[in-house]
Amino acid sequence: MPPPAFLPPLDHQRREGERARVMMVASIRERSATAHDAVINDLSRQGCQVSNIFLRTGKPVWVRFGHLAPIEATVMWARGDQSGIRFNQPLHPAVLDHVAAAARVR
Repeated sequence: MPPPAFLPPLDHQRREGERARVMMVASIRERSATAHDAVINDLSRQGCQVSNIFLRTGKPVWVRFGHLAPIEATVMWARGDQSGIRFNQPLHPAVLDHVAAAARVR
């Protein structure tokens, strides 16, 4: 059995709110670490699902979309190079629309 850090999310931890299917790169940084690029696969006001980066469940991270200020978040689950991230404060609807508009999968 894999360690708890790599288990999929539990049903009660599943996504809240509607998510936009996107394909974009964002910068993600753990505390006292260098930022790394990750692929954002879907995005909502509450969080996002990322790939191409190895994160640890429960750790705080900062997510940066382009030139916007970094957003504080927490890694809710991690499985290999995929993770679910929950923003500490939900994105303002206008910010979500702005970020998702340029990266929405059609």
